[in-house]
Amino acid sequence: MHRRFVSPRAYVQGGGALDDAGAEFDRLDAERAYVLGGDTALATAGDAVSAGLADAGIEVAHTAAGVDRCTDPALDDHVDTAAAAGADLVVGVGGGVAMDVATAVADRVDAALAVVPTIASTDAPTSTVAVVYDDAGNFREVRHRDRNPELVLVDTAVVAGAPARFLAYGMGDAVATRFEAEAVAATGGRTDADGASSFAARALAEEAYRRVREHGTGALAAVRRDAATPAVERVVEANTLLSGLGFESGGTAGAHAVQIGLTNAGVREPHGLLVGFGTVAELVVRDADPDTVSEVLDLLFAIDLDVTLAELGVGEDDLAAVGEVACEHGMELEPVDATPGRVADAVRTADELVRERRSN
Repeated sequence: MHRRFVSPRAYVQGGGALDDAGAEFDRLDAERAYVLGGDTALATAGDAVSAGLADAGIEVAHTAAGVDRCTDPALDDHVDTAAAAGADLVVGVGGGVAMDVATAVADRVDAALAVVPTIASTDAPTSTVAVVYDDAGNFREVRHRDRNPELVLVDTAVVAGAPARFLAYGMGDAVATRFEAEAVAATGGRTDADGASSFAARALAEEAYRRVREHGTGALAAVRRDAATPAVERVVEANTLLSGLGFESGGTAGAHAVQIGLTNAGVREPHGLLVGFGTVAELVVRDADPDTVSEVLDLLFAIDLDVTLAELGVGEDDLAAVGEVACEHGMELEPVDATPGRVADAVRTADELVRERRSN
């Protein structure tokens, strides 16, 4: 298996980037766009996206608002509408769900894909990945578009105006990327890029982690006042670009495995919050150096991502199933014999570590 690194055709980030959207959309050589997103996202950025498409001479063939689920029935509806509209470009506006839906729809109708994140809560925008759930909200599977987005357009003024918790959730995802890339490199596992882990992806994952450590608290302070500072620029890029490239071509492992296990135990809290907790559990599974575990705990507390199982609504009776599911969805890529029982014990221990840190 060869190393394989993939990336979007173009990644554009900066304050006021949506003001220049027309020039970026013009590079896509499209004629008819299917625009989709959540209600808040479209209310925030929809007019700027439509204006940019008009400047590029691209007709908005249909706009789908209220996107809040990435399930097979929802995807089928979007695909039917996009195909009937003759769309050759899908534009996803919003957060992780909108990105997943846009990626899956663009793949099925064979259209170009532009993603316009309005929050930096996930590292999905740059990837081929669409995470699909069942109607009950349980994880079902990961699907892949045949190529990365043609355009990722991030206006940091828009991101800075969103609630600070979304930036923190993205940092939870970015923190995990470093340790998961280490695990996949050590085990020689296959990444979401359909190859072996690349050296470049590991370096990007490490840089994402470093930026969150050094600039995360400053970035959160800024966005709490709707400010877009250099720290915000660094962290938004870490959450979106560095972590996105790092996870796809570097691999995911234990942290996301725990997140999937918790999701299938009925937890509906944000992805990045669960992945942050999952990182602590992953390190315990791996028997990582205590200083590393302590450093990650310090960081999660600093960016307000500390959480306990009780707060997630997870009881002792749920942990065996969490361990079983985790071992079916990535924990096998850890460089240890990660049995369901070992994972369940690690989740218990991660919970206790958070509790003890709070009591000190």
